[in-house]
Amino acid sequence: MSNVIEMPLSDRPFTELEIDKLHSKAFRSLETSLRDCVRMAGIAAQVMFDASVEDEQLRFAVFHSAQMLRALEKEYDARWHGEVQE
Repeated sequence: MSNVIEMPLSDRPFTELEIDKLHSKAFRSLETSLRDCVRMAGIAAQVMFDASVEDEQLRFAVFHSAQMLRALEKEYDARWHGEVQE
């Protein structure tokens, strides 16, 4: 059994505009998930900050993940507003 999914072939090539619309729709649909991840990472970081955890690697991983997700959200918003060029 194969893991490959066969898609019906289009009767014509996709235009660049059609591809852009597909990409736009896909990325817009990720916004809620991205923001949920940012908020959950912030909660985890706050819990880690309040806890007396001595594992420095764990603390680094939690805090750095939260920081990275906040930066990703900020970049997402900047790109949405046209403040970041490709």
